[in-house]
Order: sequence, then C-alpha cells, then structure tokens
Amino acid sequence: MDFYNYQENRGAGFGVPPDYFFRAEREERRRQKKRELRFIGSIAGMCVILYVVLQNALSTVIIFEPIRSLYFTNETFRSLITIILSILGLLLPFVLGGIGLRRKKLLTDLRLERPESTALAITAVPFGFLICLIGNYLTSIFLMLTEDAGVELTAPETTAPDSFAGRIIYVISIAVVPALVEEFALRGVIMQPLRRYGDWFAILATSAVFAILHGNLVQAPFAFIAGIGIGYAVCITDSVWTGIVIHFCNNFYSVAVDFLINDVTDENLLNMIWNYSQFALYAVCIILSVAFVIIRGRKKIARVPAILTTGDKAKAFFINIPMIVAVIIMLVITAEYVKLL
Repeated sequence: MDFYNYQENRGAGFGVPPDYFFRAEREERRRQKKRELRFIGSIAGMCVILYVVLQNALSTVIIFEPIRSLYFTNETFRSLITIILSILGLLLPFVLGGIGLRRKKLLTDLRLERPESTALAITAVPFGFLICLIGNYLTSIFLMLTEDAGVELTAPETTAPDSFAGRIIYVISIAVVPALVEEFALRGVIMQPLRRYGDWFAILATSAVFAILHGNLVQAPFAFIAGIGIGYAVCITDSVWTGIVIHFCNNFYSVAVDFLINDVTDENLLNMIWNYSQFALYAVCIILSVAFVIIRGRKKIARVPAILTTGDKAKAFFINIPMIVAVIIMLVITAEYVKLL
C-alpha cells in the first residue's frame, strides 16, 4: 500500500506520517492495559480491606458468653471458629472480587480444571513444597537477624489439641480450609487475570498480596517466597489444584511438627526423629524436583509482548487508592506483632 492509500484507509489527514498512527494506537493500548491493571489492583485491595472488616466483625461474637469461655478453653471449638472465619471472612470478599472481574471480562477462567499432565502435576507438588521449605529456612534466618538487631517479631499462635477428634478438626482448620480458600482467592481470582500481563508479573504481584494478607512479619516473608513457588507450579501445570495441594502439604507439615513436639517428650528421641525426617523430606523433594524439571522439558511460563514495562505494571497494580489503604491497614496490624527488645 502506498503512502496516500494508507492515509485514506486510516482516515488520516494529508501530511501526517504513517508511524504517527502506530504510536497513537500503541499509546492507547498502553493506557488501556494500565486501566485494566489498576482495576485488578483495586479489586485486590478492596478484597483485603473487606477481609479485615469481616474478620473483625465476625470475631465480635467471641466477646459474648458462653462462646468466649469455650473459645479460650476448648481448642476444638477454637478450631471450628477458625474454620468459620476463614470461609466467611476470606472466601466471601474474593468471591465478590471475582464477580467484579468477570463483569469486566478480566477473569474468564479460574483454572480449577485438573492439570493436563498428571506426571507434571505430581512432581510439581514436591517442587513447590521444596520452595516452601527453603522459605521456612530463609524466614528463620530473617527472624534471627531481626532479633540480633533488637527487634522481636511475633505472629498469632495456635495450640494443637490432644484429642483425636480435636486434631482432625485442627488439621481441617490449619491445612485443608486455608489451602482451598487462599488458593482460590490468590492463585485463582487474583493471579489468573494478571497472567495476561505475563506469568512472572502475575506470580510476583500475587505473592506480594499473599504476604500482605498475613499481617505480620513472621509469616509475610515466608508467604512471599512460598507464593512464588506455588504460583510457578500453578502456571506450569495450568491448574490451581496444584497450588492447593502444595499449600496443604506445607500447612500439614506445620501441623505434624506441632503434634511431634507435643507428643515426644524425650528430647534426644525428638532430635533424632527430626534430623532423620528432615533428611528424608529434603532428599525426596530434591529428587522429585529434578524429575519435575525433566518432565517439564522446554515448557516455559507464558510471556507477553512488552507493551508495558515491569515498572508500569507494578505502579498500575499497587498505586491505587484501595490497594494503598489495604497496605496501610495491614501495616498497622503488622505493627502489633513488632516489639523492640
């Protein structure tokens, strides 16, 4: 097409170079992508705000008797309350957020289907769990460094019950429900629409929200590292169920450690069980992670054309009023778990 026909077909005025229209279209696409990202970030921020509001509103029932007495004296009852708060307090905001994203056609698929490759999914679980173990180790170092600097970081504590029925409910409250609810919320509702801007950006941005959501500096660093491993496994297998299983394994591991510490009173026996189990656990995870890399082959997570820079994406997603308010609220909550020695 010659220059004059190009002008006529584009509806351009005489004397305007063709490159002008490409630049104008590109800039309009950039603005559109920023608006979309800003909307997703606003939804994520509002979900976090609503989560805090609902948690506090629902928790008020604990101040009334006989619920108050049962909550502070009965571990099983406390676990049941935790389950209710997780389902209503966390699930509901992100369900509403997902509806908002669907209406804007930004969320079309939560990736709740089974993974296409069973072998890839099976090996992705120990790979993701290994990242969680590394996250635990790095967080321990971080806590030691902060303590040496004269700052004590704490987190909400849970007590494992002694009865069999109580322990079943405890596992459900700590391992099953959070894995289902948090992965649906984070790796489903938030991460899936972000993947259109690049999987790595989606993984890192979601991990940051995941960290913010925990509201303390003991769990937040770990949540960010674990979120990267879980998000990567979800993107590679293209199924949120992979993330749910990894999340469950990590939380169940914490529960198993609680049970072990409570049940084994002989310190020498406890150390022996711990050392052997850790060696076996890391060995299995490393071997299966190598298998994951082999099975994955050349499959890579999705990349998108560089319409926006990483900085542009981060600004659009995080620099908006709901997200800023959410971060401020969580920082205030986090401050309650920081103590100067």
